[in-house]
Amino acid sequence: MNTKLIFIGQVYAVAKKQFEEQETVYAQFLNKQDNGGVEIQQVKMTEHSDIQNLKEGQAVKIPVKVSSYQNKLYFTQIEPIVK
Repeated sequence: MNTKLIFIGQVYAVAKKQFEEQETVYAQFLNKQDNGGVEIQQVKMTEHSDIQNLKEGQAVKIPVKVSSYQNKLYFTQIEPIVK
């Protein structure tokens, strides 16, 4: 059985971070909570062509893998954005 997780949403912001002269790009999404709060979810982008075309406000479907560290979930792109 194959299971594929797809992160679906509208990009709120595109964040770029530098570490040791290497740039990492994240697609950020707002997740509204039932209690009125807001949580930011981010997906680490790995496909170079998707990074160049990623824009704020864009609706996307991103295949991801999920990992956890210290009770926090991390999402990483594993395939190109689904068209």
